[in-house]
Amino acid sequence: MGSWDASIWYTHSSEEEADINEFEAKNYEDQTYEELKNGKHQVKRSGRAYMCPYCPDKSKQDFQYQDILQHATAIGNIPGPKRTARDKANHLALARYLETDIPVTASAGRPGPSKPGPSKPPSNDLVGDVLAGHDHRETFVCPFIGVVVNIPTDFQDGRYVGESGSETRDQLVKRGFNPIRVQPLWNSRGHSGTAIVVFNWGLSGFADAMRFEWAYAAYHHGKKNWLAKNGKEKSGLYAWVARAEDYNSFNIVGENIRKVGELRTISDIMGEEARSTHLCPYCPTTRKRNFVFKDLYQHARSIGDCNSKRRSLRDKANHLALAKYLGMHLVTFDPVVDDHYQDDEKAEVDDHDDHDEKLVWPWIGIIMNIPTELKDGRYVGESGSKLRDQLTIRGFNPTRVRTLWDLTLGHSGSAIVEFRKDWAGFTNAVSFEKAYEANRRGKSDWLTEKEKRSPDDLYGWIARAEDYNSDDIIGEWLRKIGDLRTISDVMEEEVRKTNKLVDNLTNAIEKKKRDLLEIESKFEETESCLQKLILEKDSVHKAYNAEMKKIESGTRDHFQKIFKDHEKLKFQLEIQKRDLQLRGQELMKRETHNEIERKKLTEELEQNAVRNCSLQAAAKKQRKTDENMMKLAEEQKKEKERLHNRIIQLEIQLDAKQAVQLEIEQLRGKLNIVKHMGDECDLEVLNHVEMLLRAMREKERELEELESLNQTLIVQEHKTNEELQDARKEMVNGLKEVPIHSHIGIKRMGELDRKPFLEAMKRRYNGADADERATELCSLWEEYLRDPEWYPIKVVNVNGNYESVINEDDEKLRDLKENYGDEVHNAVIRALREVNEYNPSGRYLVSELWNYNDGRRGSLKEGAEILLMQWRLNKRKREMD
Repeated sequence: MGSWDASIWYTHSSEEEADINEFEAKNYEDQTYEELKNGKHQVKRSGRAYMCPYCPDKSKQDFQYQDILQHATAIGNIPGPKRTARDKANHLALARYLETDIPVTASAGRPGPSKPGPSKPPSNDLVGDVLAGHDHRETFVCPFIGVVVNIPTDFQDGRYVGESGSETRDQLVKRGFNPIRVQPLWNSRGHSGTAIVVFNWGLSGFADAMRFEWAYAAYHHGKKNWLAKNGKEKSGLYAWVARAEDYNSFNIVGENIRKVGELRTISDIMGEEARSTHLCPYCPTTRKRNFVFKDLYQHARSIGDCNSKRRSLRDKANHLALAKYLGMHLVTFDPVVDDHYQDDEKAEVDDHDDHDEKLVWPWIGIIMNIPTELKDGRYVGESGSKLRDQLTIRGFNPTRVRTLWDLTLGHSGSAIVEFRKDWAGFTNAVSFEKAYEANRRGKSDWLTEKEKRSPDDLYGWIARAEDYNSDDIIGEWLRKIGDLRTISDVMEEEVRKTNKLVDNLTNAIEKKKRDLLEIESKFEETESCLQKLILEKDSVHKAYNAEMKKIESGTRDHFQKIFKDHEKLKFQLEIQKRDLQLRGQELMKRETHNEIERKKLTEELEQNAVRNCSLQAAAKKQRKTDENMMKLAEEQKKEKERLHNRIIQLEIQLDAKQAVQLEIEQLRGKLNIVKHMGDECDLEVLNHVEMLLRAMREKERELEELESLNQTLIVQEHKTNEELQDARKEMVNGLKEVPIHSHIGIKRMGELDRKPFLEAMKRRYNGADADERATELCSLWEEYLRDPEWYPIKVVNVNGNYESVINEDDEKLRDLKENYGDEVHNAVIRALREVNEYNPSGRYLVSELWNYNDGRRGSLKEGAEILLMQWRLNKRKREMD
């Protein structure tokens, strides 16, 4: 669109809308709706044909239901000043009338849920209306995706449930938005109350998506309304089209959008659309609809530059804007388009009057007379982003607009417009200046028409040296962000950069050539190696084929063997099957037998019950037996005293036996002496010998009797000792089970005392760590004591007697004493002596009756006394109970 024509168009639109506000537009919409209901305007022309009563000059008058609904919804919700408020209200009323008062079935033009195929593309006028209100840098998710929130849900069976995607999709199809699918979003708790709506690719999908967004925004259910009511109670559905902030969010919506789409700008979308469809949005009735990209560009330029009166100024401006857009914002590599666009830029630079005129670079424009108003003691006005959007729509493509503010007064009513640094930016800046000059809003008009200025008219021009050097706020900002340069300076700098780039590229090409030669030599080497490898591969392949034949033959033999084995196993399984059948029959017999046995078992259980009663009676007898045992222990005590006296008697008899033996030996000696005397002995001597012989025989008979008695007593004493040892073991076992608080108790001989170990570790560590370390060290030495290979005991001669003593020079004992002290060392020595004394062969712990007061082994008498005392105590308790 031409700059002057656009300016006139915007002014005209604002004048038409000046007399109607939002409230009046709503009332006007209701009034128009009532007129449509009363039949004042014709909408339906025939069975399936509809017309728009508010667009009588439109070339297309026959609409299908879906097309007219799309037309009315899009124009009624289109942003910006392209349509008047009355026109938007009329079309919103028409859309409301179509949805509410005209019943149309799927076969009559509205797509039903059973046929969710691709929708009919929107008209070119509708696409142009949709694109007009958006910046080409605005980012959307493609394929175009809508977000629906606040979907009603119910809590059932521990999960939230809501409408299915097909139900929501059918509702949106009825309203003419043509979604491909609607996907409800579910989380761990069930339906999240949100859904994403997927539309078609391309401009048709973009038009459907924007109408979808505008429809909800028109009823204050858009994204801004949803965010504004954060934390407040909300009713109804809220919806919008997904953009970058939704795509990059970390909620359930962002996660699902990233799975199905990607971010694209409108420039990218238009580029893909132009490369795929090649439609001219301003020529819907032309015979040729599909253009090659180059042809579309030439078509737009030819119509924009023609002098024919058949084309209106608006039509020429639209096509010039389309050509400029194709050249600047669509990513193509068509040399025709690139050459045309570069020629335009060069022509713009060459046509400039003075190449030595100093301009502010980067190229900067100045806007003056921006409307301001006084609020709270300071002036306020339009923001730079709004001005930038307006200039972008007019085709000037500024990179940034800075409104200038005074620290005390506020908005200064002026702004600076920044363009790109290249020649395209210079072209945009010149177009910007010429547009304002064509409307008599240039710098000269600003300086001369001080009294005739309208407060609503903006003035603009390119910043030059006099602006740069001025002392006002504009000059101050220009000196901050730019400097003065002539076009010749910029061109010379560009030539220098180009020459430098050419030199760098020449050097890079030379290097690439050298690299290419090196790569070619390596390629030749690789090719020769590859030929060798191919030959080797062929030989290996032949060997592989031969080996495979061997393997296949071996495999066939193997399979035949397996088949034979399978037949053999099958025969064996048949035999086993018959055996199992026989066993089944036998099991049936055994089941009958088991039933008989079960009856017998029941009888035995009854008998056992009777036997249990007998056992209870036996338990009573056992208690009496325990009492008898205590009496028996007392009798054993008396028997032991008797045996002790008997042992003393045996010792006396043994002494007597030894005396008799001595006397016999003396008599034998005397007899031998008499025999050696021979004839010298007289009769008296012979008689004496005879007496000695008789006395010796009597003593021998007495000795034999004493020996026989001694053997009998030894055997009886051995049996008595065994009985005493058994009684001692039973006493130890009994005392283990009885809690006794006395100086006589049970001690485990060879058990380590843990207390010295704990005291030694407390000197090194603190708290629980010391207790753990003491337990580890004590367990380690218990293992050493049970180890039969470690024997730190030696035998020494003490006064002619051999005794076993502890070897103090043992390495382990010496290290223990040096590292942990005497107390730990003595505890180990004490345990080692007890093990060596009471169980030297097994080296394991032995329980023994022990007198703790005297530190010695307890006698059987002491144990019996403790048992009798405990028995009397228990007897008294039972009597008291």
